[in-house]
Amino acid sequence: MNTKLNNRPLYEDVAEKLREQIFTKIFAPGSWLDEQSLAEQFGISRTPMREAIKVLASEGLVTIKMRRGAYVTEAVSYTHLTLPTKA
Repeated sequence: MNTKLNNRPLYEDVAEKLREQIFTKIFAPGSWLDEQSLAEQFGISRTPMREAIKVLASEGLVTIKMRRGAYVTEAVSYTHLTLPTKA
């Protein structure tokens, strides 16, 4: 039985998964991130999804436009960024 607990907040796990999808171009530059639809796909409420999107915005991967939502940033080259390795 695996009793190891994840000590990270849920939004960090969600941000990691979204980050991977951006890097692998599942979400292409300029793509709209539908917060409600993504929350349903992940089986979570909109609050951790919103927080995950804010994390990605602070990293420059997502651009948040007032009253329009969040979009994958178009003008940034992701080649200088790397995915974190799991320990």
